[in-house]
Amino acid sequence: MIVLNLATNNYQDLLQSIARQLQVNPENNSIIVPHDVGEGVIKIIMLPNGLQTLMIKIHFNKNVQIKMGNTDPGDYVLNFDESEIADRKKAGSVVIHSFVRLTGASYKNWDVVKKKTSIQYLKILFSRQWLSNYTGLGEKISLFEKYIPVKTESGNTERMNDDYRQIINDLWKGDNNEYMQNIFYQNRILLLIEQFFTRMHADLLRPKGKYKLTTEDVEILKKVEYKLNTFTATPPNIERLAKKYAINKMKLTQAFKQVYGISIYNYYQKQRMQKAHELLTTRKLSVKQAGERLGYTNLSNFILAFKKQFNVDPKSLME
Repeated sequence: MIVLNLATNNYQDLLQSIARQLQVNPENNSIIVPHDVGEGVIKIIMLPNGLQTLMIKIHFNKNVQIKMGNTDPGDYVLNFDESEIADRKKAGSVVIHSFVRLTGASYKNWDVVKKKTSIQYLKILFSRQWLSNYTGLGEKISLFEKYIPVKTESGNTERMNDDYRQIINDLWKGDNNEYMQNIFYQNRILLLIEQFFTRMHADLLRPKGKYKLTTEDVEILKKVEYKLNTFTATPPNIERLAKKYAINKMKLTQAFKQVYGISIYNYYQKQRMQKAHELLTTRKLSVKQAGERLGYTNLSNFILAFKKQFNVDPKSLME
């Protein structure tokens, strides 16, 4: 199975690596995907102020594994991802999944994209220093500091709206050959960033959930999130977590969902399956060994949970 590893802090190196893997030659910072893999293009936009943008538009002809996340500490990736998957219940129809998500160094996500699936990704890579220098936040960036780390770790998403789509469509129409295209690209990419952080700032000022979280509350949630990434035979006990970190049980459960977008158990289970994927593909453990490492005493339960998360049998990753 082809693996596209997008976890990097240098998109030029990434493009060269993918080109070698697909045995194609890059031209004007882009490559055409070979037909046996799919129909589409992968291109990058490198701007003089340090912004890097990766754009992928492919309809796959075979199953492909895509790895994302794990940039350098202090780097962020703003993801605008959309996929079209054949609807199993209605012939000739597709199901569209789209989201906008800010991720940081701790985030990782591994997925198997099935053949006949179409994806359109746009990923903007920037540093915390860039955010401070070029957004006009300056010292006010501290307003985001309690919010960004949690948001980037949670994988929480917002829906792709028509404003985002219009800007992204404009970027796909651009021509890398034209001298003035850098100005055009920079304008559109900065507009995407501006719209995202404007919405984030609004969330900070007007929280949608019940709780207006203090800095101490956020620190507790980060500690709980860290604890959830240590996998045991039984799911985490919420009452014990609340007692350990001196927070009301109801506030913990509701505030966690308010910030991370999913319940404590669902977050734990999602992260556990991501770890399973990593163990099977990088450490070459057997399915049984991976399940046991993550606390599963029943192999069938582990296989069912994995298939529910990734829509593939874990044994297929060993082929």
